[in-house]
This record gives sequence, structure tokens and C-alpha cells, in this order.
Amino acid sequence: MSHIPLIWIIDDDDLFIMITRNNIRKTSSQLEVEVFHDGQESMDFLIERVSTAANLPDIILLDLNMPIADGWAFLTNYAQLDAEVRNKIQVYVCTSSIDPKDVHRAKEFEDVKDFKEKPLSTKVILEILGNK
Repeated sequence: MSHIPLIWIIDDDDLFIMITRNNIRKTSSQLEVEVFHDGQESMDFLIERVSTAANLPDIILLDLNMPIADGWAFLTNYAQLDAEVRNKIQVYVCTSSIDPKDVHRAKEFEDVKDFKEKPLSTKVILEILGNK
């Protein structure tokens, strides 16, 4: 049985989620997508998955500006996870912010693979999948 790649979208923008899901489907029918609307919900679920050795995401598409816990809080908590877990997951910050400070700050987190501007085209999604 082969592994079906799992992508997590962590974002509170329903339009972005819909567009990204559609673009992911256009790239491959062999991908699974799970959606979370805030950083805390996704972190809690990730910790639960780690503790039960359940299926971890291969790729996380992370928004910065969300209610409850934003992307920065997620990244700070994520950095506390075991390196073995973090090495299995690629995190991409996806935001509509073009503030150079946000780009610089995101690159300070060693777990951030890249910074992508919204919306994500099928070309960008294929680039992300190619890096996996």
C-alpha cells in the first residue's frame, strides 16, 4: 500500500481554502487535504497525531493572520516538537502579506521551507509537491 500525501491547510479564509483545494485537486487526485481554521486547533491535532503515531501531514500550508492562535504562535509551538517529527513535514507560510518584515521573520524559523504569496496557483502547488 503506497502512501497518499497529506496536505494540511491552516487558514481561516474560506475562499483561499476553496481555491487552494481546487488547485490541489487539479494537480493530483492522489492527495489528501485536511483543513484547520486556526493555529491552536491544528497544533492540538498535530500533537495528538504525534502521540498516537497517526498519519502526519507531509505538507502544511500555513496562514499568518488567524484568530485564536495565528501562524506565528503555531510556528513557535511547532519548533518545540521533536526534530524527527519536524523533519517529516514541510511548512510553507502562505499569506497575502507582502510586508518584508513578515518574510524575514518567517525565514527566521528553520522549519519554514518557503514563503508563498496568496493565492496559490496550480504552478506553485506543483513546485511545493515537487519539493516533497
